Amino acid sequence: MIIEKSKAIKNLLCRLQKTTVSMDNNYYSKSSLSKSDMSQKQVQKLLQKAKHGKRSKILDKNNVPGKIYLQILGSGTKGVPSSLYVSTNFSKYLFNCGEGSQRLANEHHLKIGQLDHIFFTMPTWKNMGGLPGMALTIQDCGVPNINLHGPRGISELFHATRRFILLKDLSVTENNCDDNNEFKDSCMSVQYVNLTKTQKNSKVDYGMIVDADGADYYLHEFNKRSERNVSSRSNNLPTKYFNSYNNKKTVDKIHGCIVYICKLHKQPGSLDLSKLVDYGVKSGPICSELKTGQDVTLPDGTIVKSEDVHTPDIPGPVFIVLEIPDDDYLNSLIKNKSFDDYQSTGKLENQAMFIVHFTPENILNSKKYRDWMIKFPKTTEHIIINEYNNCYSYEALHRIQHQLTLLHPNIFPTIYDKNLNDNELLKNIDKECVEDSLKIYRAQTLDYIHLRPLTGLDSSQIVKIDSNADIAKVFSIEGFQETLENLKIDINNQLKNSNDQSEFPKLIVLGTGSSIPNKVRNTSGLLLRIDQSSSIVLDCGEGTVGQIIRFFGVKEADNILTSIKAIYISHLHADHHLGLLGILQERQRVTELPVYLFAPKQIESWLQFYDRKIENIKNTFNLVPNQCLIMNLRQMKPDVDDEINKILKIKDINTVEVNHCLHAFGLSLVLENGKKIVYSGDTKPCTTLVDLGKNCDLLIHEATMEDTLEDDARKKAHSTISQAIKIGQDMNAKFTLLTHFSQRYSKMPKLPESSTVYSLNNVGIAFDNMQVSLSELSLLPLFYPSLGFMFSDFCMTLEKKAEQRILKKKRQD
Repeated sequence: MIIEKSKAIKNLLCRLQKTTVSMDNNYYSKSSLSKSDMSQKQVQKLLQKAKHGKRSKILDKNNVPGKIYLQILGSGTKGVPSSLYVSTNFSKYLFNCGEGSQRLANEHHLKIGQLDHIFFTMPTWKNMGGLPGMALTIQDCGVPNINLHGPRGISELFHATRRFILLKDLSVTENNCDDNNEFKDSCMSVQYVNLTKTQKNSKVDYGMIVDADGADYYLHEFNKRSERNVSSRSNNLPTKYFNSYNNKKTVDKIHGCIVYICKLHKQPGSLDLSKLVDYGVKSGPICSELKTGQDVTLPDGTIVKSEDVHTPDIPGPVFIVLEIPDDDYLNSLIKNKSFDDYQSTGKLENQAMFIVHFTPENILNSKKYRDWMIKFPKTTEHIIINEYNNCYSYEALHRIQHQLTLLHPNIFPTIYDKNLNDNELLKNIDKECVEDSLKIYRAQTLDYIHLRPLTGLDSSQIVKIDSNADIAKVFSIEGFQETLENLKIDINNQLKNSNDQSEFPKLIVLGTGSSIPNKVRNTSGLLLRIDQSSSIVLDCGEGTVGQIIRFFGVKEADNILTSIKAIYISHLHADHHLGLLGILQERQRVTELPVYLFAPKQIESWLQFYDRKIENIKNTFNLVPNQCLIMNLRQMKPDVDDEINKILKIKDINTVEVNHCLHAFGLSLVLENGKKIVYSGDTKPCTTLVDLGKNCDLLIHEATMEDTLEDDARKKAHSTISQAIKIGQDMNAKFTLLTHFSQRYSKMPKLPESSTVYSLNNVGIAFDNMQVSLSELSLLPLFYPSLGFMFSDFCMTLEKKAEQRILKKKRQD
């Protein structure tokens, strides 16, 4: 595979050197283009473009795919997105794309590079929360265009997120999904059925809104010196206002509910060898003509029609995808005549074989909805994707947790991925379905439904968790068991000498990866539990609320959401706040009290857009700009300060600007017991952060890259591991916890050796799904020997790559 790829790159370079090419709007002539001019990333991008160009030609020929299946990507279980993936030989499709969809797609090796169309049943964050992140992944795969199908205006989401979702190479097309239109490609035709609410949406006068954010949050990555161009404080607090949406004070929400009736094109019959023999047709060009549908004349004058020597065409099955969120849309569904042809009264070849229901359980079990389902044939299989499903969705995070829990079962506890629903209730529901002669199946992640060839449901690939196998794998590593026994002794000795064993404050680590999620590290997210009833979220990348639900379980997660009194956003890069809306909406379900939102002022334009155009969220939070909390320059009224401190159970809260993108901040919290906790967010080594964190009890600092990648870290305004440790030393932090690792360090970052300069005795590594009280921080450095054995192969690979980089740099110098 590597040799083939190498040959492909060489051939591509040869072709490029013979001609003039356009790349990223920069033109390179044959005299100037050389291998050294092009980075591996640029070559990869050109290969991807060539690959997609070839695929486009195949699609243009309208080749009917011979293999088509539906795949459950997200089962809808609490904390898991609801998402359906459709795969053919040539194209891929996605129905709904909630938070965490790209993480599941990456873990389960779905071919996102061939994804051309995404369909949305409704414009809600539950359905669209994963779209911005998925779009970035699609762009990285070299896909030139993505088509969105859904209620009118759905593509405006990308306009609103354009400051923190950079789609330079991906164009977004919104299809017209009116009832009189139809989508059709080489695989299937899709009929749009628009449902209307009993009470139609009305226009609302929203008055004036804050001007859109004009900052470029990725400017630092294109600045060779990577120096921040810090705006004046007056610019940080925008005061200009305007009438939004073409200066209209009345704004239409993006709304609607669309049902998709999908009919596969018929599969052409194949040549029947026995019939060819009967007609005296011999192999050769004549067979090729008959295969393409042409009639032929044999040498003896016999006319052979193509249809006479073909097997019959196989009709394409029908599947329907729908979501009925509430009673308001239910009447529209029941009265709509568009479904008549696909129900029991329709032609046999048109009757729906599968109906995929994204409908919530309360509507699914209503008599009206059940009566509508009964109108379809008894052979129709109803696939349920909703919150009552009960299955595992993630495998890798369980595997690593099973192994880490060997080190300390309290710091690395068992996590919950299965739902904790009332099984008796589900049994009663399913019993009623049987009585109604409905074939109901509750979807599980990685269920397959094969449509061509038509073999139906296949659950052989669903996620299975085997903790014994995961643990046995670690114990098979030579030297691990002895190291683990020594660790237990060290932990006991440490606890004996500890005077503080208090449970709170406690840190729950929800995400430790940078940029995009991978199998075991989600993007940035921390939950600081001040006590049993009060918590603060520190950054929340996409899928953070799912991490909370998996860590605590469905029932306890509700208590945790209620305990969250504040959410802090360090800066407006997508991997630090795309999970905000998910938390706000889940929290709104369990409490009406708004949460304090500490964030850059510039987040306001995004939140206002979402509130006014999609779903109401304005009553879920009270925004306190980070700019108003700057140390020694606070702009808070004393009574507001006092109220925040009282609700959060803290003594003080301060921010400073740090060396990353525009409007990036570090945070300091002083709790009622005097404990001081500092969070860096993303930053290069920063003296203002040192001043903020003097003598803190805990510094949580980003450590994106290993020391050999210091140049890359500087260019991207991040810190290396040694730089983060040095900042902790400079501020005299009692303990430094490293997080926000590049996804190249999925299992373990490459640590520097302990020396007289950098000691690791008060430094710990953060892992997803880790919980640690401040009183337990001193245990973390004890884990290093065991971690080294546990991930020895991975660490060895990191060492080899580091050595190769050093040698390469020496050769270049």
